[in-house]
Amino acid sequence: MRSSTLILAFAASRAVAQYTNQSKPFNLVLSSSNKTLDGALLGACHEGAAIEGLCFFSGPKNASASYNQYTFNTTSGATPVPNIGIAGLLTYTLPTGDGNIPSALRISADLTSNVAVPLFFPGPDTATLVGFDTNNKLFLPQYYDDTVVPPKYNPEPVYRWYVCTTEDDYVYTTLAWVIGTHSPENPSCQKVHVTRAFV
Repeated sequence: MRSSTLILAFAASRAVAQYTNQSKPFNLVLSSSNKTLDGALLGACHEGAAIEGLCFFSGPKNASASYNQYTFNTTSGATPVPNIGIAGLLTYTLPTGDGNIPSALRISADLTSNVAVPLFFPGPDTATLVGFDTNNKLFLPQYYDDTVVPPKYNPEPVYRWYVCTTEDDYVYTTLAWVIGTHSPENPSCQKVHVTRAFV
């Protein structure tokens, strides 16, 4: 187990090194019409071997806790895109007994649902690019509009964040992404915005 953890950490650190510009640490704060969710922090939660989800935790905030802190990594010399700015990786450092494992957020779709669970995996090789707008709200960049024929280049930020009861390896209340413009199929989902607040 020790050697596999070290291999994961090495591979992740090599891959994340491509994104050398790293922001200061920040919390991810929910805003919602639901008073229970509004103002809550998203915290990393165990979803598998070196895999973490983004869970909603009720109770007092602990902004300085390591499981509540994230960074935004971008590449050197990136050119801002109109309406989007510079996209990059949402990253989290997983502490282990053998050292820290840098991880990047990936949103993988389940083709039987329109609700996808964002997860942190070691390294950004298949990470999902994200961005933050001028109000520090988290979004996914959309570069092409395929609601017209033929699709046209029309970069814009998309905000389809929800908090839902999900199951990846465990049943949690997590941040989720809804694919497409329809309402989430999961009846537990509640619309949220996600804002970064620097620590």
